[in-house]
Amino acid sequence: MASEILKMCMAKGFLLDKEMLEMLSELKEEGSQKVIETLSNLGIEERVITKTIFTSHFKKIRDALVNYSGDDEMDHFFIGMGYKGESFGNEKNENDEAGTDLTASEAKVGKVKLLSAPAFPQKKITVKDFVKHFRSRYESIKGYLEARDFDDLTSIRKIGNERGSYTIIVSILGKRMTKNKNMMLEVEDMTGVSRVLVNHNKQEVFDKARDLLPDDIVAINVSGSSEMLFANDLNFPEGGLKEKRTSDFDEYVAFSGDFHAGSTMFLEDNLLRFVKWLNGEEGDDRQRALAKKVKYLFLTGDNVDGVSHYPGQEKHLIQKTSRGQYEKVEEILKLIRSDIQIIICPGQHDSVWVGEPQPIIGERFAEGLHKMENVHLVPNPSLVEVDGGFKILMYHGASINRFIDEIPEIRTNFGHRSPTRVVKEMLRRRHLAPMHGGMDYIPCEKGDPMVIDIIPDILATADQHRPEISIHNNVLLIASSCWQSITPFEEKVGNVPDPCKVPLFNLKNREIKILDFSDGQKEIKWESGDNLVCNVNGKEGTVSEGDSEGLIYGGEME
Repeated sequence: MASEILKMCMAKGFLLDKEMLEMLSELKEEGSQKVIETLSNLGIEERVITKTIFTSHFKKIRDALVNYSGDDEMDHFFIGMGYKGESFGNEKNENDEAGTDLTASEAKVGKVKLLSAPAFPQKKITVKDFVKHFRSRYESIKGYLEARDFDDLTSIRKIGNERGSYTIIVSILGKRMTKNKNMMLEVEDMTGVSRVLVNHNKQEVFDKARDLLPDDIVAINVSGSSEMLFANDLNFPEGGLKEKRTSDFDEYVAFSGDFHAGSTMFLEDNLLRFVKWLNGEEGDDRQRALAKKVKYLFLTGDNVDGVSHYPGQEKHLIQKTSRGQYEKVEEILKLIRSDIQIIICPGQHDSVWVGEPQPIIGERFAEGLHKMENVHLVPNPSLVEVDGGFKILMYHGASINRFIDEIPEIRTNFGHRSPTRVVKEMLRRRHLAPMHGGMDYIPCEKGDPMVIDIIPDILATADQHRPEISIHNNVLLIASSCWQSITPFEEKVGNVPDPCKVPLFNLKNREIKILDFSDGQKEIKWESGDNLVCNVNGKEGTVSEGDSEGLIYGGEME
């Protein structure tokens, strides 16, 4: 039955991951055919349908299959997919849409939905959980690569003693340079381990291999035998969108983070100036009109400076308790007008565990934030949808430093000053933090939540304290600024923050603005035009998203 289902899917131009295939295989032929036909008609951009992708289109699928309401088999299938209603044909159940509605408001504007979040373990973690974690990651990313329709796709075990040409999907165990300046890769799949030689004379392939990280999952076209394989080409899973989304709503989304409230370097006065601007208390009439259009504020981690994160931190703290620091955050956010929806995820400095993914900031430390109706606390990472269908993947970015350390081209070109250059590598791998050992991580109940299953319209990060905007494969990459002056640690490692900048993005026309609330900026100014930078480093100018790839704003300081 499974093979027949895969054939039907391939005829429709897509594939299923293992979990989806198992679920569909439990249906009778008529039921599975109807589900596949429905998936085909939705125009889903991803070539490999996962459970996460399925649930993100839950309502449309359910509506298309409403004639099957009351069918026990189909009801069981939908319940297995996460639907909690008595019958999937019921319209009145409050859980009839995928994701979790994060606001009680029924208004069409300011609506926020959590589409995807980690399923944290509810038991003691064992070695088996880590094994399951890595296998799940491999199968997910393997599915995205298989959708590329590579010729001669096989496994390591099936490569014989006779020379041939193959494509293998493998995880990188290690790499080293040989005496002849070639690169030797040690790779594995679910069937075995092998070695692949990358000749330095094949410059394009060699350049790709040079960027490989431990635990990367890639497709390698090889020639040779089981004794030795030689690389002819190398492909990353690569994530992107066919087109750029727009909304019917003339609304702005603001991106910020890294308050580091409680720190002696916390730029509270500058942040309060931003709050006043949001409330229409600063600027001319045109600027106040713009402020009214801001409906969403994404705060991407490190909301507080925390306690005992490094030796001697107490010397750099005003509020020396986590509760006191979150009370300061609450005090500031309460000043923002209530129609702005504030979405907050944690970072390394927040009062949650350091390992990723991270749960929401708990009531123990931030009771006041939990009581605010327009504040939505989400895990790190989280996929959030706002009005207009815009999907925003927010991730604080603890893995960014490891990417910089491991990829030579980024390391030698001041990667800390160009955070979105790193984020492109995440999309390239369809994984936010692929390297084992570079940071702590928590195996979750279902799959690896750091895999980018659904390609977002916007991928928002923070951590590096520098604003930057770029575009890659039609995905808008936004790195947030900070509200903390340079720290002794940043001075030591040569990281130069660029604080008090706030990127704004218009959902209707994709207009981009950067507002500057740093010291010395007495007023908010910008020129007329479509896409604008407001008071950036004391300058005025325009930027355009256009149709081009690459940097829109930011990069290394002059």
